[in-house]
Amino acid sequence: MKLCYRGVEYEQNLPSLEMKDSEITGCYRGRTLTFSYPSHVPVPQPVARYTYRGVGYETTAQGRVQPVSASPAAEVRQPVFQGIKSADSPMMQARRHLLMEASTAHRTNIQRSLDHRLSVAKAQGNDLLVQQLEAELHQLA
Repeated sequence: MKLCYRGVEYEQNLPSLEMKDSEITGCYRGRTLTFSYPSHVPVPQPVARYTYRGVGYETTAQGRVQPVSASPAAEVRQPVFQGIKSADSPMMQARRHLLMEASTAHRTNIQRSLDHRLSVAKAQGNDLLVQQLEAELHQLA
């Protein structure tokens, strides 16, 4: 195809792509659509190791699934929830102490708020709210 840009004529040489129709179809405004993609471009697949219900498998670059190959340098996975070995370190003790103080302060604030709400409900004579707040107070204790 001959083209011209600012008086310069040139020949357009488009690379020829071999297109392949996909099995995926769609519908747009009542008309069916077919999708196509270049057939020579491979779609890279993720290469990773997975575990499903305790059985290991891995995926290849071609998209195939195969069992995990047993190699002498295979990783030995540790349980996720295991005890921390440095649980007696001073930093962990300080953190544990701060968490306990925060928990105590939180419980005290809830108790104070509940007592105030209970006294206001009694002053207003709202017996239903007093019963609900007393039940909440018993749950807290």
